[in-house]
Amino acid sequence: MKLLQTFVLIITVVLSGCAAVTITDTGSADFRYRPHYQDSKHFFLWGLIGEHRINVREICGDQAVKQMQTRFEPLDVLWGGVTLGLYLPRTAKVWCTLEDEV
Repeated sequence: MKLLQTFVLIITVVLSGCAAVTITDTGSADFRYRPHYQDSKHFFLWGLIGEHRINVREICGDQAVKQMQTRFEPLDVLWGGVTLGLYLPRTAKVWCTLEDEV
């Protein structure tokens, strides 16, 4: 029973926090439309192992990059909780400038 309580406590702590990093060219984030790119990137051992690069030129082409974001989505947090952090994915998103915003 003690082990179950400890597990529930750990899951509660993990699920209660959120983290997101958003990089924009103007300083103000804009989430009015869906990102042009979204993918879950794999990290292991509480995020210590794993390195990923995203080529925004392939995603946006001739359009400018409006903003980029990396965050823990609910499914990412669930995976981290179930594996106790041994597998801890993060979701990366990229928004390109829309043609009418240029």
